[in-house]
Amino acid sequence: MFALLFVAFFAAHALAQFSVSFNNVGMTALEILAIPASPVATACGSNLTETTGLFTACNNDPQCLCNSASVTSFVNTETCMFNELIRQNVKSPSPLAGSNVLVGAYAAACAANNITVPAAQSALVVPPGWDGPYVAVLSTGPTVVVVGVGAILGLSALYILSNLE
Repeated sequence: MFALLFVAFFAAHALAQFSVSFNNVGMTALEILAIPASPVATACGSNLTETTGLFTACNNDPQCLCNSASVTSFVNTETCMFNELIRQNVKSPSPLAGSNVLVGAYAAACAANNITVPAAQSALVVPPGWDGPYVAVLSTGPTVVVVGVGAILGLSALYILSNLE
């Protein structure tokens, strides 16, 4: 009986596969690192190489892919690409590059294998010092002038329309 349980446990462990569901497609750990050649991939090449090496060594084993070193390396790679996309202000070469959704999907794949990823490694963080996209807003002086001109034009139009016979 013990031998049967022992074999069943290791058979289940051997059959366990790691699959990240991204855009309704199940992908292996190595497939999510398939970033096309681009300035972003070049800038984060060392991170991609390190993470690819870790994922290759894990051989699609969920226990290995969800350990602290693998998750940290993956999140660092995605963070690097995310920061580079912001720094260069370019479109992503692939939906997989610098994707917060992908990081969440990776954490969900670990959770599906009963391994909890810390919340700090379940999402990307905006780079420090980034003040967001520039929004062109008028300062007080030009705003007063624009509103004044609009009021004069509006009142003039009302005056002209009210005096039509």
